[in-house]
Amino acid sequence: MISLKEEMITDARILKTKRSTRKALLSLLKVKKYDAISVKDICETANISRGTFYLHYKDKFDLVQQYQYEITKEGSKRVKNLLSHERHLLYYHMIHFWSNEAELLLLLISNNGSPDIQNQLKRTLQYNAEKNVFPYIKKSNFTEKEKHYFVVFISNAIFGIIQEWVNNGQQETPEELSDIINTIIPDSLLG
Repeated sequence: MISLKEEMITDARILKTKRSTRKALLSLLKVKKYDAISVKDICETANISRGTFYLHYKDKFDLVQQYQYEITKEGSKRVKNLLSHERHLLYYHMIHFWSNEAELLLLLISNNGSPDIQNQLKRTLQYNAEKNVFPYIKKSNFTEKEKHYFVVFISNAIFGIIQEWVNNGQQETPEELSDIINTIIPDSLLG
C-alpha cells in the first residue's frame, strides 16, 4: 500500500514532468514549426527520457490536448466569473490570462502552430461563445441557424485578432489589445 507521503512525492514528480514537457514544447515552438518538432526534441529539451514522456502522453498531440483541456477549463471558469463585468474588463482579463498563463496555447495558434490544433481551438472557442457569451447578447431573437453563424462569427473574429497579435510579436499590451477589441465590436452587438 502506498503511503500518503509517497503519493504526494509521485504527484509532485508528475507535475514537474508535465511542466518541463510543456516548457520544452513552448521553447521549441519559438524556433520551429509544430509539425517539425518530434517527441525526441521535446524529451531532449525537457531533459527527460522518452519512456517518461510516454508514461504521461501517447504522443505530442496528446501533450497538447491535455494542456489545451486544462487551460481551456481554467479560462472558461474565469470568463464565467467576468461576464457580469464591463465588457472591456472581460477582454482585458481574457488577453491577460492568455499572455501570462497560456503562452503555449498562443504559440500553438501562431504561424509555428498546427492547423489541426488551431481548428480544434476554434471549435472550443465556438462552444464557449455559445455557452458563455451568447446569453448576454442584446439581440436574442435569432433563429437556431442565425445563432450558429453568430457564434462562429464572434469566436472566429476574436480568434483571428489574437492570432494576428501573436504572429506580430504581441506588440500591443493586453490593455491596448482589449481597447482595440472593445472599439471594433459594436455596443449594439454585445451587451
